[in-house]
Amino acid sequence: MSFARAGILSAFVAAFVASAASTSAIAQQTQRLRGEIDKMDGNTLTVKTSEGKDVTVMLDPGYTVSHAVAIKLSDITPGTFVGIGSVPDGDTLKAAQVQVFPPNTRASERHGAWGSDPNGLMTNAPATLIVTGQSGDKITLTTNGQNYEITVPPDAPVVRTQAGTRDMVKPGAWVGISNAVEHDGILMAKAITISDDRRYPAR
Repeated sequence: MSFARAGILSAFVAAFVASAASTSAIAQQTQRLRGEIDKMDGNTLTVKTSEGKDVTVMLDPGYTVSHAVAIKLSDITPGTFVGIGSVPDGDTLKAAQVQVFPPNTRASERHGAWGSDPNGLMTNAPATLIVTGQSGDKITLTTNGQNYEITVPPDAPVVRTQAGTRDMVKPGAWVGISNAVEHDGILMAKAITISDDRRYPAR
């Protein structure tokens, strides 16, 4: 085989491998789920989802655990970095969930798409104004010079996430997983959240 032909063949093989890797990455898009842990066998969980389905989740040997602790909106102070999942409600935004990030942890500031709902929005930014009272609860987040005033209805969970422990991962616990990857029909996860409020995560 000539060097030229060998070079063409090598280039073809490299292109095929790259294409296969790209196809595999597309096939392994992340998934979200929430539900109650029904069974636990080592690092393999059976989760009964909020839709009533039984789903097998295999945890990575080095998986991490976060703990979502229920708080009140009035517990949030200006300057706190917050993430709010919301949906448009007329001319305003209505929160589906409010998350206070752990101290010294700062997610990327953003305002954009959230979850599978085409109307869903996620705003990660410092809180600049919190209003609670009979007129309704509202919180304003500010990022890139833009203010986003978001109404927080009574049914929206408000939580503070912090480091959890593997002892919390047990039958009966409410779990949320946002970045599970399916492999041979089994979901695999490297991080999970145990929530005290079963409304969180909202989706």
